[in-house]
Amino acid sequence: MYERPLIKEMFVTDLHLSKTNPRFPKPVNSEDEAILTFFKLKKVGWRKIEAIIQDIIETGAVLEDFIVLHKENEYIVYDGNRRLTALKLLLDDTAELIKDMYPRTYRFIERVKHNIDVKNLILYAKVYTDPEAMANHVIKIHSGEQLGAGQITWDSNEKDTFASQFFNKPLNTGNMIYKKLELNPNKKPLYDKIKDNGYATTFERIFNYSDIRTRIFKLDRGIKVDLDNNEHFNKVCEMIEYFITQDASVVDVYTAEMASNFFAEISPIILTSDAKTDVESDSNLKSGPDSTNDSSDSGITVNDSDTDTSTDAKTTSNGDTNINSDVTENIPYKLNLKLKSVRKVIKLYNDYDLTELIEVATDSNGENLKNKVRFNSDNNFIRDTVFSGNAPVGTYIIQAKLENGGIDVSRSVEICVVLPSKTIKIDQPKNEFFKSLAAFTEGEVKININNTVNMLISEIQSLENAQDYRYMIASSVRQLLELSIDKVIKEKGLKHHGNPKQNLKFLLEHLTEKTLFNQICNGDNKLRFQATKNLLGSIESDKLYDYLNLITHDSYATVYDELVERVNLRVTPILVAFHNYLLLE
Repeated sequence: MYERPLIKEMFVTDLHLSKTNPRFPKPVNSEDEAILTFFKLKKVGWRKIEAIIQDIIETGAVLEDFIVLHKENEYIVYDGNRRLTALKLLLDDTAELIKDMYPRTYRFIERVKHNIDVKNLILYAKVYTDPEAMANHVIKIHSGEQLGAGQITWDSNEKDTFASQFFNKPLNTGNMIYKKLELNPNKKPLYDKIKDNGYATTFERIFNYSDIRTRIFKLDRGIKVDLDNNEHFNKVCEMIEYFITQDASVVDVYTAEMASNFFAEISPIILTSDAKTDVESDSNLKSGPDSTNDSSDSGITVNDSDTDTSTDAKTTSNGDTNINSDVTENIPYKLNLKLKSVRKVIKLYNDYDLTELIEVATDSNGENLKNKVRFNSDNNFIRDTVFSGNAPVGTYIIQAKLENGGIDVSRSVEICVVLPSKTIKIDQPKNEFFKSLAAFTEGEVKININNTVNMLISEIQSLENAQDYRYMIASSVRQLLELSIDKVIKEKGLKHHGNPKQNLKFLLEHLTEKTLFNQICNGDNKLRFQATKNLLGSIESDKLYDYLNLITHDSYATVYDELVERVNLRVTPILVAFHNYLLLE
């Protein structure tokens, strides 16, 4: 029989972070080191810490109880360390700890921490004095369903249903499709095919793409698919049947373009005569350039005044309407800014000209004002109108602002920086090393520096349980990097700078010399010029080499996911550039 915990009200200053957290690659020596380690962990990182802080501020409380061991007059948290990290960063000047390494999160904390009195926030903890009883509780929380003894995670349909019950939120399109199919006896065979597959979010994605709605459902911009309309519902069912017969998944329809291509064979709805009449009569009620300018499709709310095209009018004897020219002179001056999308996916290390997002930038006189649109965000990744390829993988909120004639209008867009997956041309790799080059290469990637390098790459990729050999892999990667550096220095007759670290630093600067770099990008592996330049320019060669050297000799310093990321995003591109350079005459 395990000890029962004591439920206790506590404050953040009473609680201590665990220094032996199982998420950490090795125990830490202080709370400060524990906080910094959370930021470095790939599974946690600054974005998730920011999300917890935001949730605490919005909720005004910490909703989950901490699980605590009372030991030697200290209350040590064993479940809830991420929550406690977020709270401590809101406390006094603790955030100074991350100021230099994570300036974005630091600025975020300084901006929001005054919205909550963290010192006096009451927290609830389940306090144990028996370590074994505490451990039994914690491990059950983190062990999944356990045949029903543990928490069974809701799928999106269940979450959506709950939200509609208590938050007065309408079901999304995907879950409405499930509900309607389930209640329709004629659609039972189709419902049985999808009921256990969790397609709700995928259907939500498909039927909200603008091209799908306009091409297949013949809807104006901003108008959603209506499942209560028999024609719409039957077409939805046809598309779902097609999706299933193609054995498709969300990967096949992940972007609007992919979805359009996937459903290219689906014929558009044929409107009935009544529907045509409705559409025609509705269109007769619209006037002016804003009649099809419904920006709800872009997630933008427009004030009534923005779409008001009414003027004084005179009706002639034959029923025609003439706009009074005297009144048109009094129409207020307005700006019209529309973006092609509210979300743009770009590849890591590729610069992107944000002006390509602008669909319309005019004033009420029809003047083109695209050159007056300015872009900004909370980070430093925008230069003029170009979003830099140096931005790390992640999502960034960009504001587009048009200002003219003393008035302004702004719109927001998400820039999602991603790293597509591509492997080096090698036989059946069994792990994740030497991948992810699609961001800056064209076609298949080859590395042929010398036989030893080729052999080392092949050996690393052939490991089936690579996690168990991470420090051996680090040693091999360091070796192949040193061999490659030495070969380039010797074969190209370059100055030797004393050691591999200094030689690597020299080579990265040397390779980005403009004329040489042009040749390298057009070499055996076709490289995208600006993307590769951004990539090489972002590599800190001394830190990269020191990292490989450290984990070669200290397995506790080796976090597998971090090693994979360093090899794929730092070492492999260098080897590709070396390969192209060596093949140049």
